Amino acid sequence: MEIKSFLADLCGLMSVVGFEYRDEEKLTALVAPYFDEHEYDRVGNHIFVRRCGKENAKRLLVDVHYDEIGLLVKNITEDGHLAVCELGGFSPHVLPASEVVVYGKETMPGIVLTTPCVLKAPGAKNSVVPVTDLLVDVGLTREEAMELTPIGTPIGYEPVYTELENEHFCGKGFDDKCLIVPVVAAVASLDMSELDCDIYVSLSAREEVFQHAVSAAAFRIRPDAAIVFDVEFGNLHGTKDPSETEVGGGTTLTYSAILDRELTDFVMETAREAGLACQPVVEATLTGTHADELVFAAGGIPTVLLGVPICYMHTANETLALSDLKATAKLLATVIRERYGRKDG
Repeated sequence: MEIKSFLADLCGLMSVVGFEYRDEEKLTALVAPYFDEHEYDRVGNHIFVRRCGKENAKRLLVDVHYDEIGLLVKNITEDGHLAVCELGGFSPHVLPASEVVVYGKETMPGIVLTTPCVLKAPGAKNSVVPVTDLLVDVGLTREEAMELTPIGTPIGYEPVYTELENEHFCGKGFDDKCLIVPVVAAVASLDMSELDCDIYVSLSAREEVFQHAVSAAAFRIRPDAAIVFDVEFGNLHGTKDPSETEVGGGTTLTYSAILDRELTDFVMETAREAGLACQPVVEATLTGTHADELVFAAGGIPTVLLGVPICYMHTANETLALSDLKATAKLLATVIRERYGRKDG
């Protein structure tokens, strides 16, 4: 697996929340070769399985949410511009003049409209336009837009990926699809005959609007434990907020009152013994991730939360360090071997 191309191919897939099914064939072609079987459920979760071959094996769920933020066409103006609402959390500061892809009856490029500062009223030059007041220009007349991009059409960021210095990489969709890369790499590297668990990787749906869809996977699988992956806020741009983590500083590990403390401590200790960086994060109660849902799903699941830091979250240029993805793959593989290695030799 070549990490940069795999990352760009995965994150470039269309998976605007609520439309995770759109590129299923492409997703299957990328991910399924590393697993024994796969299935998709009715709420949009994509579940890939590797089996150890042992009867009544334990079940480990590894969750990465596959959906990403986007926009939805809510109206069409007389000029043929698309009025939109947001699917997930956008910053209105970064949207004007952004390049987007409109996934209508035809896939076409679009530009989020912006008014030049010189044409704004003096008191409005620094004002921020709410997302719900923004328009997208696709160059169509109203009649053409009504036909090709009707109300309910999804819109996503343009999938453009750029390599920066020191193995930093930027583009859209890293929240949370970038973490599919270390998860797949880790699971593919395992000798399943040495383990006493089957591994279920759920590329889960609809996290950006609610965390509930992952429960469908949990009830379907009934796992003995869950490892959830989600991105953390990185401080690459030089902020000193103690809640932020260091891009390039390794995997993040969350401590929370609702997460399983024994499993969390086990991951941290495993990382230390293996000489792998692991950045602790504290969320006193809820984490804002699928972990919150899995802890209480299917009768209760011991759950741990890991991730990597990224900067500029929910923009078209989310930025990460490739070294963090590589380190996370090593850590996950090591944790699974240590936790689920067969005791019978």
